[in-house]
Amino acid sequence: FIKLDDISSQFNNVKTTFDLKVGGEPFFAGNPYTLLVSLGGVIQEAISAFQIVEDTITFASAPTGGANFFCVVLATTNVNPLTTLTIGARAGAHLIDLHGRSMAVTDRSGTVHPIAFNLA
Repeated sequence: FIKLDDISSQFNNVKTTFDLKVGGEPFFAGNPYTLLVSLGGVIQEAISAFQIVEDTITFASAPTGGANFFCVVLATTNVNPLTTLTIGARAGAHLIDLHGRSMAVTDRSGTVHPIAFNLA
């Protein structure tokens, strides 16, 4: 299991979107159903109570200031952690360290596709 960093200090009765981090590094949950989220001591239901987009969580309603928070990652989709990625082929290849990093790839139509890698 991985416990995400506490975000409760940011709760102010207005803000609904927060960055997800582990040890200060961005955390990209591939699926909201892999997270156990507790807000004010109440377990939150994925999709109806919160949404995940890239490394952010958005609650359906703003958390109350002073409410406690914890989030545990129950599972990840990674079976074997990927730590490096080789881009290119043969002599022109480049090795990239992926530990907790993110990047974006732009396709030929100009659409940007974010890609993120969590710390294993």
